[in-house]
Amino acid sequence: MTLDRPGLSERRQSPRYEIDLLVDIVLDKGDVLTVNTRNISSTGLQLICDSWMADQVEPRGIQNHAITHLQFKVIMELPIAGNAEKLYANCRVMSVQRLSQNEYMLNLVFIGFENDTENTLDKFLDQYHQKIVIKSIA
Repeated sequence: MTLDRPGLSERRQSPRYEIDLLVDIVLDKGDVLTVNTRNISSTGLQLICDSWMADQVEPRGIQNHAITHLQFKVIMELPIAGNAEKLYANCRVMSVQRLSQNEYMLNLVFIGFENDTENTLDKFLDQYHQKIVIKSIA
């Protein structure tokens, strides 16, 4: 897993933290696809995948902004204080962008959490925010 400090010029309400974790996407038909995250915030995820995976998640093709938002569930394990805690979140596709010939970036927004796992996300983000603050003071 990698982690980076959000840029000082960040205009978002919640900063994004660069991470490289696996996430399971559960599609409407029940299919489960596993893909890597690029970053995470308290409001959503950014995923990196190949063209086949992008087409499975967003079959309407590349769009900067989705016309009608597709929804699905994501499940991922977040390392918190040496343990792995699961995050169950309902998401929708905000946009799909092509990065290279066979690499795509999917921008997802959280629209709800299951089993009170919003607290899991908060704990995960807090622990890395605290590490960044400690590193910048040292």
